[in-house]
Amino acid sequence: MLTLFSQVSGINMVGNMEPGETIYNFRFSPETQEELAEIVEYYSTRPNPDNGKRFLVKVETVTELLRMWPEVGSVLEQLEGVRSFPIPKYPYRLYYTIFRDELEIIGISVYHTKQDLDAFIEKLEQRKAKLG
Repeated sequence: MLTLFSQVSGINMVGNMEPGETIYNFRFSPETQEELAEIVEYYSTRPNPDNGKRFLVKVETVTELLRMWPEVGSVLEQLEGVRSFPIPKYPYRLYYTIFRDELEIIGISVYHTKQDLDAFIEKLEQRKAKLG
């Protein structure tokens, strides 16, 4: 048995994963790729331009965690089949949906936690509908 350790959102998570358990593929929707690029550009223009790269490292850490444990994210009660997970040390959450038959997770949006949640839910509904 392989024991994996990760620090996510300041919380130590220890999980056991049996060899051969399913690891999902992860990809971002085109809209999410654009959102990520905008966020990186924003952080890169701040006083510490390395923050853009640091943000991407945190996103990568989250996606790797989700590939192994896709259901670790919080269920979004307002929209069936959508989960979210915080980007550590940044005011963002990654919203995603799981396609079990295809063994795939698709990141459908990155949400700044200070945005209007109701308007954001409408956007998520539209993006989820595009995925089928």
